[in-house]
Amino acid sequence: MKKLIALLLGLVLILSFAACGKSSKTPAVEQITIGTTAVIEKAVISEYNYEMLSSAVTHLPLVWQDTEGNFHPLLASYSTEDAKTWTYTIEDGMKWSDGQPVTAEDILFTLQYEDENGSANLSSQTDKDGNTVAAKYTEYKLSDDKKSISLTLATANVRELGNMTSFRVLPKHIYEGKDQLTDDEARIGNGPYVFENFSKDSGTITFVANKNYKEVPNVQRIVYQLFGNEDTMYMALEKGDIDMVWIYSTGVGASYQDVLSNSENVQLIRVAATNAPAVLAFNNEKGPFANEDLRKAVRAALDYDQLRTKVGSVDAQTPNKGFVPTSTIGYKETEKLATDLTAAEQYMNAAGYTKNADGKFADADGKVFGFTLTFRSDRANQVSCADLIKNALESFGIEVTLEGLDSASYNAKTSNKFSENNITMEAALFGYTSAGMSMGSGLGTIYVDGTHAVQGGCQVFDESFKAAVTELGSASTLDEYVAAAAKVQDYYAEHAPLVGLYWDSLTYGASSKLENLTVDNVFGLNNANNWFTLTVK
Repeated sequence: MKKLIALLLGLVLILSFAACGKSSKTPAVEQITIGTTAVIEKAVISEYNYEMLSSAVTHLPLVWQDTEGNFHPLLASYSTEDAKTWTYTIEDGMKWSDGQPVTAEDILFTLQYEDENGSANLSSQTDKDGNTVAAKYTEYKLSDDKKSISLTLATANVRELGNMTSFRVLPKHIYEGKDQLTDDEARIGNGPYVFENFSKDSGTITFVANKNYKEVPNVQRIVYQLFGNEDTMYMALEKGDIDMVWIYSTGVGASYQDVLSNSENVQLIRVAATNAPAVLAFNNEKGPFANEDLRKAVRAALDYDQLRTKVGSVDAQTPNKGFVPTSTIGYKETEKLATDLTAAEQYMNAAGYTKNADGKFADADGKVFGFTLTFRSDRANQVSCADLIKNALESFGIEVTLEGLDSASYNAKTSNKFSENNITMEAALFGYTSAGMSMGSGLGTIYVDGTHAVQGGCQVFDESFKAAVTELGSASTLDEYVAAAAKVQDYYAEHAPLVGLYWDSLTYGASSKLENLTVDNVFGLNNANNWFTLTVK
């Protein structure tokens, strides 16, 4: 009997030690500090910049995409047989930070919640002008165990997973029935970290490892340091005060790469870009650039060599007229952009403008042609591009008035969401994110389509463009998608609704002491997977 008791006690001790070994596992890296120039006021998910940041720590997208373009489960696995009905199944062990399980009902609730706030997921939306945006999904079905949801698109979309890399789920049990949430409630997430502190005075947002997450990350605490400008942020990286930098869908600027590449404390990681870092977009519906010849004249008069070498990085290339970068699914080789002042003058003549004695283009009444170029005054590459565009066009004979605006004023002039479908820009500089370039039907069409509820800056309502986008969005096979993608790029090349100023790689900066970094195609180094692979030398 004594032997039996001793044996049982020994077994209990072994099991206890095993259990303790599993539960007491601690992250190997105590803290990572990430520098960012994102402007964050409250650190709640309703803030766009915080929402993008939090996708790496507290609010996981359904899936993630690697730098080769392949998709992988994150919050949910996925399947489809026809590219029209997509089934998402919550990964085992996923919980909200308050301990409640994440379910497919949370996905459904989020779609319905967004509809109540103007989206068109499960219900169509009509604006004050009578314009209707059809619902994205025609039906849904929850599994009996509430772990899976099947969503049927209005039309098949082989690239639907691209939209899910930025779709974040809300906790139904927190949001349901409440008109307003406390900040703490709004910060409840499902990621590997939980919110700890936001200090506006010191400019830091701190997250600690989530005890309710199914796995233990390699990093215990993540601190985001908010910087007022890129100069001080990159200086901090070079000095070793921070461990990496992050600006959503933007890499290290070319001017900073030259300095950082010579620092033994910094490593630069270059990946093929699917974003469009610098875009000149025209208002195709109202103002001077409703005239296609004037759009083509400007396109032909720009100095792409200067834009590429003075604003882009060492990897920068001159784009094609088809606009989308070579890494885009469905990319078609269209004519490369080039400065052609003879062609530019012919387009100006076709639009009714000839050069006067001062070398400026004027109409029959002697009125000199000019336009206002709107850009973000807080974006260094846009400031540089604006100056180069003005110099090139005024040398050619077109007057350019530069309008540098803050974020809120800029958004009000350039996007449907903020201007209530009353975009007032004549031409504007944009940076299109990787996620934005792939949203909807892809190829940056959300920025061109004038009916898009959020973007639509180019204000294109042309029926042939709509038809091409419809074909793109309804493709049920990759071959069909590629064929439709070619038509969209041909439209860009032929009608010049917008111009890519340069293509570039995305370059990310991190401390040279970090190893085994994981890069997300949408969120760069600021991604949930990185905290499980990252190690320190």
